[in-house]
Amino acid sequence: MRLAAVALLLCTACGPWGPKGILPGGSFLGGVSDDRVSDWSFTDQHMLVGVETRGPWFRHSVTILCLSVDGKLYVMARHAPSKSWVQNLGRDPRVRLAIGDELYEGRAVRIADGPEADAVARAFLRKYVGIDAPNARALAGAVAEGDDRAEVWTWRIDAPEPRS
Repeated sequence: MRLAAVALLLCTACGPWGPKGILPGGSFLGGVSDDRVSDWSFTDQHMLVGVETRGPWFRHSVTILCLSVDGKLYVMARHAPSKSWVQNLGRDPRVRLAIGDELYEGRAVRIADGPEADAVARAFLRKYVGIDAPNARALAGAVAEGDDRAEVWTWRIDAPEPRS
């Protein structure tokens, strides 16, 4: 009985149904929206989105935080170097996003520091913490040994490359 429950859990978590809460999933089912999104501000209504990456063998999807800044979409990973989906982005930046009932294609571009990263940090604090911190800045670089802050990486989701 326990073995069957574990097998069902693994199939559900890794199957072609997308992520379930904190459990990762596989490929998203359904067709991608034909809409070419130029303003991602509508994602501010969503606390979480699904992101599907291309692993070496299978698609891998997770549920993560998202936010928009100046109409651009950003996603972030806490403890980034240890995440499978982050490693997948290093191999292939193509993603599919599940936002509400729609699927969208995109290309993840990592941003590390500078004005763009600082604007994302401020938007994160507004959306998820509820504070306006106009002087907030993104943490740049890896955290030092002994520093208990999580290493957070950020990606801007750009339009996908044209299909050939």
